[in-house]
Amino acid sequence: MLMQTKRLILSFILLSNLILILFYHYASSLSSRHIDDHDEAAYDSITQRAKGIVPRPSFDPSERYLAYLPHSGFHNQRITLENALLLAKYLNRTLLVPPVFLGPATEWRLFDILHRRILLQTKRGLDHCGKVPKGDPLPAECLNYYSWTTVEWDFFYDMEKIAKEQPFKYRKDHSFAWMETHLGVDRTKDIYKINDGAHYDYQIYDDPNSVTPLSKRYLRRLNVQELEAIPQRVLHMGSLFATGRVLAELPESKIYQQFLRRTMILSTPILQKTSNAIVGKLGGLGNFVGLHLRVGDGMFVEPAPENIENMFQSLVNITGIKPIPNYKIVPSSSPTETIDIDSEDEADAGPGSEESEDPEEEGVDPEEETSPRLDFDQCRARKDIGGKFTIIYIATDGVYPRRNILFRKLFDHFPCIFTLDDFSEHLVELKQMKNTDGVGLAKDLIPMVDAVVSAKGRYFMGTPKSTFSTYVQKQLHPAFVDSLFDAEGKPLV
Repeated sequence: MLMQTKRLILSFILLSNLILILFYHYASSLSSRHIDDHDEAAYDSITQRAKGIVPRPSFDPSERYLAYLPHSGFHNQRITLENALLLAKYLNRTLLVPPVFLGPATEWRLFDILHRRILLQTKRGLDHCGKVPKGDPLPAECLNYYSWTTVEWDFFYDMEKIAKEQPFKYRKDHSFAWMETHLGVDRTKDIYKINDGAHYDYQIYDDPNSVTPLSKRYLRRLNVQELEAIPQRVLHMGSLFATGRVLAELPESKIYQQFLRRTMILSTPILQKTSNAIVGKLGGLGNFVGLHLRVGDGMFVEPAPENIENMFQSLVNITGIKPIPNYKIVPSSSPTETIDIDSEDEADAGPGSEESEDPEEEGVDPEEETSPRLDFDQCRARKDIGGKFTIIYIATDGVYPRRNILFRKLFDHFPCIFTLDDFSEHLVELKQMKNTDGVGLAKDLIPMVDAVVSAKGRYFMGTPKSTFSTYVQKQLHPAFVDSLFDAEGKPLV
């Protein structure tokens, strides 16, 4: 029995050696064949993968980079990107550009805390979440899967044009391990972090001789020359958010900033297609007045009545109408209309309510002097008359503007006011758009349609302190409309 076992083992060893010898001769015959450069690279890659070795990305060991931590909503991320592109240009560094985060805003935090927060915001290992059939319950790990997504910046802007002026590299991973793998840096010695100790810690000056005082919101001044002296291959900033965070005072800096602002114009095909259809119904590019009224959240709720009243007065100046005498807001009793504020505050909610203190003026019903709402065709037919028939488009985060008492004064005086609610048929395609992970994009794209439409009016008026309004006022509106009119505001034929 023992001898038989030994024979079997010896036979197995001999057979194994024979197989190895045959494989060696076969591999040798392959190596003698001619392999061109392309095939050799492919052969090496296959061989390495067969050995369990994954080729490292190629990189320039002398290239230097600028990185930053994104946070907050879309428009704040856009401002941050502009600042980062400016600073990278000043420092002659390649910018590491994170994707656009679309979803509940990530608030600013101290460097290390925000960095960890971003690292944890991942869908790695969650591919199965997007494959769960509609109507089926989501697994616990998938409950937040559809609440956010990311896209690259070229989804919105012409980044190829920017790349010709400033090199950048997309990064989907904020880990230092990613930098080591893709940039060839050593995290222990090649990365220099500038920790921001406050939301608005530093303001960066491009001109060392600048006499511009430090803005009150910032704690310290950083000069570009200080940052240029940092030898590490990666200069990693924390937050770069806020308009004016990175100054552009030198002539060449101003030129580059203007280039960025002309280039960072929303150009997503679906946004342009949808906005053009809506603008066509409003009478065409430059044939209406665009407003942006942010009233729905945060610091914009309390000043909303004052902001709307200021906008109303501007409309009076533009259109030349005479406000309704003794006007006051009378809450509608119609069951189809609702009031979006607490009933105990109704008397003070509407702009103009303070004008009704005289007892003799009580009971004036604005319905007797206001005009009924007109449809698109009626308004376009009267647009040359102007005045109260001026076509107005309101972009707003307010829910059901026509039913909201805050907007009542505007609607009572101007029968040709329209909002996005009036164009639902043009939003069907947009509402069906999904990202590659299966997450719908409508909730993020619809406000952008609002922005683009309002920017294409002859005049634009926005909400103070709103980054949305600032973007439309300074970038979108000039890009879309300025070429239609001369320096005196007369149409160019």
